[in-house]
Amino acid sequence: MRDARMVHQLRRGGYLLEQIAPLIDQVRAAGGLEPLDAALQEWNARLAARGRAMLAGAAELEAYLRDAR
Repeated sequence: MRDARMVHQLRRGGYLLEQIAPLIDQVRAAGGLEPLDAALQEWNARLAARGRAMLAGAAELEAYLRDAR
């Protein structure tokens, strides 16, 4: 049942079945989602930091271009 719910959610997110199958295999090999939680939290933190860095870079570029006029 868990696998079916995961597949359903990932398909709704636009993932293809060939992308989902390896993920399901990894979840099964890990013994469930709980062992993967720390890795997912770390990935989320890195993604958020990258987004903040991109926003800061865009702000710096905008300031540079504004001052260059």
